[in-house]
Amino acid sequence: MSEAPEISAEKVVWSGSISHWHYAGRWLFAVFLLALAVGSFFWTPDFLGPPRSAEANLWIARGVLAALALLVMGSISLSRSRRKYKITTRRVSVEFGIVDKQSNEVRVQDIRSINLLCRGISGMFGIGRVEFASAAADDAEVVFWSVGGAEKIRDMVRSLQA
Repeated sequence: MSEAPEISAEKVVWSGSISHWHYAGRWLFAVFLLALAVGSFFWTPDFLGPPRSAEANLWIARGVLAALALLVMGSISLSRSRRKYKITTRRVSVEFGIVDKQSNEVRVQDIRSINLLCRGISGMFGIGRVEFASAAADDAEVVFWSVGGAEKIRDMVRSLQA
């Protein structure tokens, strides 16, 4: 009696999302807002009105600055959670959305080209776009946007193809 060949289980090799460096401008804005809120404890401007109402106005301004900073940080978190990248031993996939989910995937063995684009300052830190295309499509079917360690990801998929 011959035994059937054992099919290896699909394992997740790498998973991630958009790099925080992609949101550097938003992070700087949030830190600036928080710095203004904290700085208001050490410096009180004269244009806020009489001393009694100035204190109330100052607390309102601090609350607004802190709320705006939290809103900016929440938008970063929401934006990052909308796009998930995954590389398994058999597939490369990207999943979009929070409520309505959409995914694109291509089998590792079907990948015909891997394009890497690293530009500017973020490119110097290894952040870039990795595009995976098969012979079945004109354009890249799976794109990892603004992902950290882009070269390592490209090399990882190449090693899975071997």
